[in-house]
Amino acid sequence: MHLASVTLSIALLTAYPAVAHASFDDRILQYGCSDTVVVGTVTDNVYGPEGSTGNLLGNGWISASLHVGKVVRGEQLPAILPVSYFARTAMQRNEEVMLVLKQTAGGYEIRAGELMRERPMLASRCS
Repeated sequence: MHLASVTLSIALLTAYPAVAHASFDDRILQYGCSDTVVVGTVTDNVYGPEGSTGNLLGNGWISASLHVGKVVRGEQLPAILPVSYFARTAMQRNEEVMLVLKQTAGGYEIRAGELMRERPMLASRCS
């Protein structure tokens, strides 16, 4: 019995650093120097097909309303902002997220994001 608990302890100790390191890297959000980073919630997801690129996986542009709670980096934004993002499915609604926004000719696009419960962090420098 003692050998089994020692083996389990060693297995857990050696596995933990690999898992912790990977999740730390996953929480780091990369952003461009002209991007805006916000914390807020997304609602009103409307899916539109991607178009004529031959994508068979079902990805498409999704339009949503972003309720901006806080601007972390970049320009000030209205409290409610129309945004779009390219994905297979809609984002979780009304869940607080940190998002990287890029302004385009058509408005704001979500480039990256992470749930706030995962404690996201910004990269140390813009790219």
